[in-house]
Amino acid sequence: MRSLLLGGEVACPESAAAARAADASQTQPLLAADDTTAHCEIAIIGGGVAGLHTALRLASRYGPRMCLFERDAGLGGRVADVPASDEQVGGPFVQLGARRIMEGQDVLVQLAHELDIPLQKPQMLEELGYTRGMYATHNDEFIRVFPSLDVDRDRGGYEIQLYEKLLRGPERAHVERYPSLRAYAEKVIGAEGCAFLHETYRFRADLEYDLNARAYLDYLDEENDAGAICPSGHCQSLYPVGGMSAYTRAMEQRVRELGAQIHLDEAVLSIDKSPAGYLIKTPRRAITAGTLAIALPPVALAQVQGEIADRIRAQPEYQALVGVRVTTITQWYDHPWWRGIITPDGRHVWRAWTTGHCINSVEIPLEDYASTQNAIRVVYNDQSECADLWAQLARGPLEALEKEVAIGLNHLFANNGVTRPVTIGAPRKTVFREWPDAWYYLRAGNQFSNRDIFRWAVQPLPSEDVALVSDGYNPQRSGWADAAYKSSIRYLNRRFGMGLPGLEARR
Repeated sequence: MRSLLLGGEVACPESAAAARAADASQTQPLLAADDTTAHCEIAIIGGGVAGLHTALRLASRYGPRMCLFERDAGLGGRVADVPASDEQVGGPFVQLGARRIMEGQDVLVQLAHELDIPLQKPQMLEELGYTRGMYATHNDEFIRVFPSLDVDRDRGGYEIQLYEKLLRGPERAHVERYPSLRAYAEKVIGAEGCAFLHETYRFRADLEYDLNARAYLDYLDEENDAGAICPSGHCQSLYPVGGMSAYTRAMEQRVRELGAQIHLDEAVLSIDKSPAGYLIKTPRRAITAGTLAIALPPVALAQVQGEIADRIRAQPEYQALVGVRVTTITQWYDHPWWRGIITPDGRHVWRAWTTGHCINSVEIPLEDYASTQNAIRVVYNDQSECADLWAQLARGPLEALEKEVAIGLNHLFANNGVTRPVTIGAPRKTVFREWPDAWYYLRAGNQFSNRDIFRWAVQPLPSEDVALVSDGYNPQRSGWADAAYKSSIRYLNRRFGMGLPGLEARR
């Protein structure tokens, strides 16, 4: 995360965290580097949802003998929600990162019931797209600008036909012969088929990054099973009341009630071996732990020093992972102009995407909880060149970033000839976020499967009581919070014999 823009102010979160740590060190003296008198039976490093879920399940067993360390001032990691306004610090919340789950993601549906989190199920509305000079609200209409697309035109559902060829065609039996996903896809559906999937979908990194073909197809299989690809018939999004951080807040409350230690604003600097266990150093203290769950994705783990971290990073499984850089920009408006985006048959638009501008895609809240907050995600981008543009504009002045967003929004909505024209007003607040590793895939050029990584993470160092718990080590569920929770479940079941449900899908 590079910089945060709130209204007209630009603040650096990293600098703020450092200042908070400095203030805390004045009240809690730094322990000597060799002071290992403090001990936690289990230490969890990282307070994202994977680490927090692990703490939730272990807190009743270990209570204060379990310690969780988080470098930020709050828990949740890349599940980033902020109050709708400065006066509403207790909510409602606007989601800057993860927003939803799918109806087929049983782990998160069941956890919502356990934590008493209502899930809203809005009607899915229209999706507006632009590519090759054409606007449309149905992907099949773009066949006019993809004249050589090899599909059954009488059958329709061209996107689905292409995915079926990739997943169920005879060439999949030979997928390991191909050096990358792109090479496999071009062989099976042709260059025009690749272009159609790339240009008529709001996420485009999948065909731009150099990815492992076999692993990506395995991921698509489970996407279909979970209801994220429509042929399975489960394409229904569910939205937690309170945002995705409702899970975080509810889990944190229960962990604290059970007496586990949670140390915020306290980054782990290094992890080493010592006679008393794993020696963990932070800016405030040095402690030891008998069992270690590192709930940090690969990019964050790269910032930790010490023997244990070095040995994990040396593993080929760790090196096989690649993070996808993602930008989001959220804006608040006094007037919800997007409610005027209506198709000729009277249906509203809830998503829009474009290849004609770096806003890439727009998300308009449908669920009752969020739709009244007058805030929408005006940029959702996973393309590297556009990420560079937004990062540069985020350095300021704010007006330049907002001007570029306005250009993109007007390109999509002002007068597209498909939906009712709208007048886009000036935002009253703008928030920029960048994640260098919003989700992970397997790189091309290695022989690992998603399942190999998932299994390896439970004990990446033989003979050590150390695990990796994060969505980053579960590329089979890439892009979803589901990945983080299932990583936690795998660890809890294997290391502690908990027998938690949720891993019955393709593994």
